[in-house]
Amino acid sequence: MKRVIAFATLVFSITVVTGWILPASSSAGQKTSFVEKGHKLFNQYCATCHGISGKGEGPVAAALKVGPPDLTALQQPGEKFPFYHVQTKIDGEKEVAAHGTSKMPVWGQVFRRTSGEMQRHADVYALVKYIESIQQVKS
Repeated sequence: MKRVIAFATLVFSITVVTGWILPASSSAGQKTSFVEKGHKLFNQYCATCHGISGKGEGPVAAALKVGPPDLTALQQPGEKFPFYHVQTKIDGEKEVAAHGTSKMPVWGQVFRRTSGEMQRHADVYALVKYIESIQQVKS
């Protein structure tokens, strides 16, 4: 328990100090950097199945029993982007019965093993922000 409190205190302290030292950036700049990072991660981990455009035409797609969805058409007209749904699918750590089973790799586990728990959350968030940015909502 002492280790958890010490770790939480350390993370909080670093966050506070970083906020004081680094110049404040605009929220638009932060969104852009998440989208850019997400784009890189998408090309590295997702494009083989979903394709570079995200429409589901990646080179591995033909070998799958069920083709990957068109990730540019997840947001329905007049509705918000289904951020949480996409996040839980990518993360794969929390099976949501109402969403059905996840047939894709559990990237949350991969990110945790390669980068650690905190970076995993940032990577999944960046991927979701990128997918949100490629939506082609038809009016």
